[in-house]
Amino acid sequence: MRSLQITYRTLAILFATVALLPSCSHDHENGHGHDDEDGDEHQEGAAGKSHSKTTNRLTVPPRVVKNLGITFTKAIRGKVGSWISVPGELYVPDTHRWNLRAPAEGRIVKIAPKWKKVIAREVIAEILSPELRHAQQDLLAAVTRSESLKQEVTAAEARLHSCSVNSRFISDLQKDTFKRLNDLRKLNQDTNAFGARELLSAQREFTEASMAVLNAGLQKDKLSETVREKKLLGKQAQLKIDEAFESLSLISGRTFEELRTAGFGGEAWKTISSIEIRAPAAGIIVEVFASRGEKLDKNQPLALILDPVELRLRGWLPEGDLSLLKENTTVRIELPGELPPITTTLLGPRPLADSKTRRVQVEAKVPNPDRKLPQGLSATAQVLVKESAREEVLLPPGCIVNDGLEKIVFRRDPENPEVVIRTPVELGLRGGGQVEIISGVLAGDSVVEKGIHQLKQSGLGKAPKGGHFHADGTWHLEDE
Repeated sequence: MRSLQITYRTLAILFATVALLPSCSHDHENGHGHDDEDGDEHQEGAAGKSHSKTTNRLTVPPRVVKNLGITFTKAIRGKVGSWISVPGELYVPDTHRWNLRAPAEGRIVKIAPKWKKVIAREVIAEILSPELRHAQQDLLAAVTRSESLKQEVTAAEARLHSCSVNSRFISDLQKDTFKRLNDLRKLNQDTNAFGARELLSAQREFTEASMAVLNAGLQKDKLSETVREKKLLGKQAQLKIDEAFESLSLISGRTFEELRTAGFGGEAWKTISSIEIRAPAAGIIVEVFASRGEKLDKNQPLALILDPVELRLRGWLPEGDLSLLKENTTVRIELPGELPPITTTLLGPRPLADSKTRRVQVEAKVPNPDRKLPQGLSATAQVLVKESAREEVLLPPGCIVNDGLEKIVFRRDPENPEVVIRTPVELGLRGGGQVEIISGVLAGDSVVEKGIHQLKQSGLGKAPKGGHFHADGTWHLEDE
């Protein structure tokens, strides 16, 4: 009998201890002790007010966020789709890849180091080459020939002008002799010896003047033809100059404007001494194939420059999925580590299949404006093949956790960023790393992503049986 009394007394003490634990824990968190004055008040109100202290709100100050590694993400509005996963890697397309070669044989005297960032038109190598001298000599010969022809054209035009003046004088003389001949014919209607001699003399002068006019015209035509020929030769000489400039520009690595720039000793093309190899665009030197002092052959590789401002994802898809793909469909590219995903479009299945693996090549553009993504980085393309009919609130699956029969999230209180609210949610479709949230969360709400399991394991914020939470986070009995 005494043993039975001891057992009842022990159970009563245990139940009293369990009943006081929530109250003690609450007081401890708020810095209150267990003085005798407070003790009586707790004991008196424990039965009637314990439910009013229960809340679905959890305080997560910055220290707790840091210790638990908590991160937040925002709920968005969109459509859930069916996606195909295509593993692949990033590469720089040919439009942003330049393999620089020696334009002529020679000896390299300067070259930029590997991994150097370069800008457009920056000199990355210099070569001494006899072909540069030959190009300069060809240009000099073309310029000299052109100047000589210009002088010849000027002289021919001067002779033509003189001939034209002389021709006009002779033409006037012909008109005068013709007038005199006509006048004599009118005066000498009656034939006599004196009049006949004058008339014959006038006829002879007119005939000689006419011959002179004819000869002057022939000479003028000949000189005009000479001027035309000289001008044509001058145009041909100018074409030779343009061709020589183009050849020198290709060999020297300088533009036409740079070659024509005036400087000490004349135009720049007369004084340059080396071939300059310049970067065609901004980028990074990823390979260097020659060293200083090395003798080079024509077209020998010098360096490889890449500009990763635009990358491509190249992956391979089983040929059975080919019918699911459409050009310009949405693609979400997932990158390793903490790198954020990139949304882009599919360039379409390439007309290339691997006969051994039975796979089809697919590509997608990957914008890389800050040039942080390197070539060769592994990535996975999630290709959209089907989409839900309407938009819903979406969250990543990692933001949702099971707590018994409930699906819950921890939503940040919009009025207090150091408080999160344990919120049950109703889920819809899943796909492509997103879950539809039918109720519980609105678009724009911030919810916990990393650290959600630690918050769940704490057990805080869960409604006791027989009651529910109001919008202000307070718990009430079902009949309240």
